[in-house]
Amino acid sequence: MAKDAVTRAARSEQLGAAIVDFDPLPFDEDAATRYGTLVALTIAANRDPRPRRMDLLIAAIASANNLPLFTRNSADFRGLDSMVEIIAV
Repeated sequence: MAKDAVTRAARSEQLGAAIVDFDPLPFDEDAATRYGTLVALTIAANRDPRPRRMDLLIAAIASANNLPLFTRNSADFRGLDSMVEIIAV
């Protein structure tokens, strides 16, 4: 139990440092427009966009800002490669 508490505390500290160091990108009008396109691509790939809502929001922000999306699970973004560069890590 103590090990888990130490791990949680360390992660909380890392998150706090990240919040200070990074300026988040907004979900703006361009990202909202891109989100609709990504939902359509998800449906065209015969996938349900509902359980992927948050992933699609993140992908829309990256795409609208011409940024690659780094992910541990590139399969979650299958079918979106025409609109956003997916980089598996």
